Amino acid sequence: MTVTAWPEWQTANPSGTFSDWLKGSVADDWHKVTHHAFTDAWGKGAVSDRNLKNYLIQDHRFIDRFVALLAGAVSRAPALSDRIPACQFLALLTGPENTYFERSLDALSVSTQERTEQPDWPVTAAFKELMRVAMESNEYANMLAVLAVAEGTYLGWASRVSDMIDTGPDDFWYAEWLDLHTGPYFESVVAFLNHQLDQIGPQLSDDARTMCQSYFRKATTLEVQFFDAAWGPQL
Repeated sequence: MTVTAWPEWQTANPSGTFSDWLKGSVADDWHKVTHHAFTDAWGKGAVSDRNLKNYLIQDHRFIDRFVALLAGAVSRAPALSDRIPACQFLALLTGPENTYFERSLDALSVSTQERTEQPDWPVTAAFKELMRVAMESNEYANMLAVLAVAEGTYLGWASRVSDMIDTGPDDFWYAEWLDLHTGPYFESVVAFLNHQLDQIGPQLSDDARTMCQSYFRKATTLEVQFFDAAWGPQL
């Protein structure tokens, strides 16, 4: 896929934003994530038992690294008004979202041993590493790029699936995961991350902008691969 450089794209799309440009540069993979067969099955409450348990085990592994990445972004944000929304989201991640995983895994009778001893999928390890490298780059734009993909793709698929079904799944591990990634509050989180990118992106040097786009592209690719792994044959 040919990607138009930011200056040329901005000239051709004067009302477009930096986050629009980033998302457009990964349009094919973004569509794959937000329209994945795994997400359709999730909305129907129809993910196989083994795939469901493994997905929850693996996705829960991201929270520690994701919290560190978001905290790093808080430290690099330009002002208090930019830090507060991120701090509020941190509270959700470390409270209701983490608790959701623990309750779901308990309800599905996934033992502590299974949760801790199951190896990371290769894509899980790769995504955790991307978050670590983004945080250690100490560059706000790189951190935002990964955060915006992680939350934006989940808003995309969860909103689509929720709109597609008349009645949500009965099991709380399906229903609450959709609830956590839809609605006005979560929409505001994604809007905040995109707005931060829109504020700083046009001011970046060419090299820094290319690096930011690289993180955005890699994160989106890994989101596709994560759903592929979650949907594929499981041991």
